[in-house]
Amino acid sequence: MDAETLWPRYARIWSADPALRQDELQTCLAADAAYCDPNGPLDGPAALSDYMGGFQQSLPGARFEILQVIAHNGRSLARWALRGADGTVLQLGASFATHDAEGRLQTISGFFPLGAAETGT
Repeated sequence: MDAETLWPRYARIWSADPALRQDELQTCLAADAAYCDPNGPLDGPAALSDYMGGFQQSLPGARFEILQVIAHNGRSLARWALRGADGTVLQLGASFATHDAEGRLQTISGFFPLGAAETGT
């Protein structure tokens, strides 16, 4: 999967039904995926899934919109907007990732200012 397709799919997982989350994470993430943002590091898809569940509880109806993807040589950068349930932009940020041989996200680093919305992709 190319980065232009992968990032929007990954972003949708953050607001997906928990029953669908595991299958989508297996498709989008390497088995040894790691995630880090200003709230701290996480190791493995299961830890990220739990974190996504917390995001859904803290911001019901919120979703990530991918604004831009830049990719080369197994690395990518996605600029995103976090939108509230009413569509307003709550936060802007960016996520950087390395990709495994199949193109899945292997290491993800989210960058955003801590504040009212203290979670991100």
